[in-house]
Amino acid sequence: MLNRLKVKSLVMGSAILLATVTTTIPTQFNMVMAKEKPAIVDTKITPQAAVQELPYDIYVSNDGNDSNKGTKEAPFKTLNYAVSVVQPGKTIYLRGGIHKYSSTINLVKSGSSTNQINIFAYPDEKPVIDFSLQPYAAASRGFYLTGNYWHLKGLEIQYAGDNAIKIEGNNNKIENCVTHNNGDSGIQLGFAHETVNPNGTLCANNEIINCDSYLNFDFDNAGGDADGFSCKMHNGKGNKFINCRSWRNSDDGWDLYETDWPVEITNCWTWHNGDKTDFDAIYQQKMGKKMSSYQGNGNGFKLGGNGTGGSSKGVHVVKNCVAFDNYFRSKKGFDQNSHKGGVIIQNCVSFGNGYNYMFEDASNMEFDNNVSFAVRGSLDHEIATGSVEKNNTWNLKITPNAADFVGLTENLAKTPRNSDGSLPNNGFAKLVNSSDLIDKGVDVGIPYLGAAPDLGAYENR
Repeated sequence: MLNRLKVKSLVMGSAILLATVTTTIPTQFNMVMAKEKPAIVDTKITPQAAVQELPYDIYVSNDGNDSNKGTKEAPFKTLNYAVSVVQPGKTIYLRGGIHKYSSTINLVKSGSSTNQINIFAYPDEKPVIDFSLQPYAAASRGFYLTGNYWHLKGLEIQYAGDNAIKIEGNNNKIENCVTHNNGDSGIQLGFAHETVNPNGTLCANNEIINCDSYLNFDFDNAGGDADGFSCKMHNGKGNKFINCRSWRNSDDGWDLYETDWPVEITNCWTWHNGDKTDFDAIYQQKMGKKMSSYQGNGNGFKLGGNGTGGSSKGVHVVKNCVAFDNYFRSKKGFDQNSHKGGVIIQNCVSFGNGYNYMFEDASNMEFDNNVSFAVRGSLDHEIATGSVEKNNTWNLKITPNAADFVGLTENLAKTPRNSDGSLPNNGFAKLVNSSDLIDKGVDVGIPYLGAAPDLGAYENR
């Protein structure tokens, strides 16, 4: 669905944003009205004529003080202050616990390819950054990243009034982070509906790795914008999502609406998006009334779009991904959404969706080694005439089912990640030794074992 056109003005490379403010309050947020002054404003930093950057790593703790030196023994209190004094090439270590913020953390300065700026969870600790004191408004991002060469790792971000993380800079990495219960997409790359990015040099070469995003919900549009992950509205070149999971968001798992350049999605899972019942109770509790309408699309991977004009561009590449149990409203596992720029979908699995693969319009598309079964609607897949189709289950006349896999349940899919942040190795979407899908694929450059590639997301081992 069309993203909220809340952004009225955007200045590239800066953190200046003018936005229409809504006065509705999402239930999952303990927020004040957008026009009211927050009851607690403990994170804003008074502007200074000049801030001296510190030549050492910085520590932030709930029991710290921003008048301290920012060392491990004498940490700062707030990330806002820490980011104002961190030097490129240095790391901000955030200690465990719940850190409450009432305003956006703006990441404006830039590092370089050899001197990134890092915000890391302190080793073996779990920091949770809670923005429930923010007003619910378009400008209420958790992190607003307009700088370049930042690396965020090991953070949990919840209850932001809009995106948990909004990225407009270049060469940034978000790793091992969790975003949930925010007022728009958990992690969003891109700008605004009117933005022009002709050379693809803005919001370019960002990587989202080993991240989870779930239960994000936008109240002002009845769930029609809040995706798990989105790279939309005129992103630049080279953006990638790797080993990520997205589930039970009000709109889509992934949304590539109005893209200008190719996006890569590799080894990612998404399921059960667009379910109104996930948000009915919290909406009624906060708003004092039932949600009378619902606008969430409920797709897994939505790969472009801008109405029937299909003005989204770029050949998107989706490999080794899984979409399942997306069966609400639009209800597609993998969806073209009017995208005319082309897609390449290889070694993916789609099951239990309203439609498993829906690419009915445009011929510059390729589908290889994909698996489709157990559709909940009347049509398993629709592929436009002229598309390249090689060794998919529907071409090979193979009829897969759940018995081909070790396991396919939501509980397996959302099992906690491995200690290194990688996806759980518990058999989810992996083939059993007796599966008919083994060695039935075609070589597309993805490493494989045996005589030929297997169909689906993972090689049988």
